[in-house]
Amino acid sequence: MSGLHSSGANPSVWHERDDLLSSETSPKYPKLSQNLQTDVLVVGGGIAGLHIAYELLNSGSKKVALIEDGKIGSGETGRTTGHLSVDNEYNDFLNIHGTQGTADIAAAQQSAIERIASIVEKHDIDCDFTRLPGYMFQGLSKNDDKFELDTLRSVFDAAFDTKKLEVSIVDNANIGGFASGPAIKFNNQATFHPTKYIRALAEVIKGMGGEIYEQTRYMSHEEQDNGVKASLADDKTIQAQSLVLATNVPLQKLVMIERVEAFRTYAVALKIANSDISANGENALWWDLADPYHYVRVTPHKEEGYSLLVVGGEDEKVGQHDDYEQRYQRLEDWTRERWSGAGPTEYKWSGQVLDSADGIAYIGLNPGEKNVYLVAGDNGDGLTYAAIGGMLITDLILGRENPLAHTFSPSRQHSGSHLTRALKAVPHMIKENLSDQIYYTKWATTCTKTITDIEDLVPGDGDVVREGLSPVAVYKDDQGQVHKMTAICPHLKGIVAWNKDEKSFDCPIHGSRFTCKGQVINGPAKAPLEAK
Repeated sequence: MSGLHSSGANPSVWHERDDLLSSETSPKYPKLSQNLQTDVLVVGGGIAGLHIAYELLNSGSKKVALIEDGKIGSGETGRTTGHLSVDNEYNDFLNIHGTQGTADIAAAQQSAIERIASIVEKHDIDCDFTRLPGYMFQGLSKNDDKFELDTLRSVFDAAFDTKKLEVSIVDNANIGGFASGPAIKFNNQATFHPTKYIRALAEVIKGMGGEIYEQTRYMSHEEQDNGVKASLADDKTIQAQSLVLATNVPLQKLVMIERVEAFRTYAVALKIANSDISANGENALWWDLADPYHYVRVTPHKEEGYSLLVVGGEDEKVGQHDDYEQRYQRLEDWTRERWSGAGPTEYKWSGQVLDSADGIAYIGLNPGEKNVYLVAGDNGDGLTYAAIGGMLITDLILGRENPLAHTFSPSRQHSGSHLTRALKAVPHMIKENLSDQIYYTKWATTCTKTITDIEDLVPGDGDVVREGLSPVAVYKDDQGQVHKMTAICPHLKGIVAWNKDEKSFDCPIHGSRFTCKGQVINGPAKAPLEAK
């Protein structure tokens, strides 16, 4: 299933309920069949690319073409949990970005929620958009009543001091039957059905005159006197005044690749009676302060009187772990301890997020270029950063002033006061880069498999084995046919790992992912694993 229709084998609740994986029900957009000229080329058919295309078209002054290498909605947007919320790390933002920067981040994130709400209303989009509060509470178990309020208070103080958010301290997080202890209540948050939203938004864009092309893969670009020339996988080209890379991960510039870290994040959806969700019947969002942290929302169940608790967390570096079932189980156990009425788990899936060095996305001009823009490093808040990106990049392309340009600039770690931000992020980046090197060493010294191990694979399974001195990615399909590829990622030569859960080969260095047969799912790699 991973590839054209979805970036993972496990369907999320949004994919399956929206029939997104069915070629009969998904809107069909053509594959680009000839060279093209346009004002703005947007690469990426997820929520970020669609918001950018929408805002540019809404300005009424630009012709826009959007290309997607799979199908609209086949990427990470449909593998999120559908939270539309502000961040919960304002104490960290205050230390890294300062008072004004933190206020700018808060204002931008809240404005993103309002922008999505206005688009839903204006175009009458049926996507289950719901306004509700969010609660941030401590991650204590039911047997631990030692409430440490220092961190909670520091987050509240930083969020309150932005003067951009409606926040308060409450006695509990309003979880049914669980004493959470004190919590921060964030008003004016929201949830929606992410794939319904972006599919509808794509149709709106088409109706506004935007061009959308599926199964059309960007490969590279070069800046020219009159704009940008983009080269595609099948030798087609697109000439544009401006290029926007809305692929979450940077596809160019090594300096940008080194500023993001790729993580897998896991989600489960458990059936629950509506009466068991909260103490007073209020729907809400929830986040805790545990490490790893958890985040919860509710979505309607197909059976009347019931909902699904959608719970995410258990983040881990891409390609460096294989304890998928244990992570799902820990999410279930954590949920059942807090919502004792939770029933069977109906969905399990994972998605990919990219963290930046200083906790916020990179939105703006690609460093060193004049007409190339990017949205990268979602930090798990890609839905709101998509809306921010749509507004900010449209202003930049149109030459309009935007007070957020400096805050989110991809070049912010290169000059002036931003050097301080980079330095504050260095210890974390060193730690993570060391984990990458440890992974290399571990594989080289402990991988004793030989090619005969392929015989042990069951149909539908894969692995990375050693053939002589070379790592080889192997997959045995359901018919028993074996597919062999190099296990060396074409991006920067990392050794991929088999993801048994989502049936993919994942690179632990920069997060590139490939289908079980070696086709690219996620960048920064643009070429497939070479067949052997």
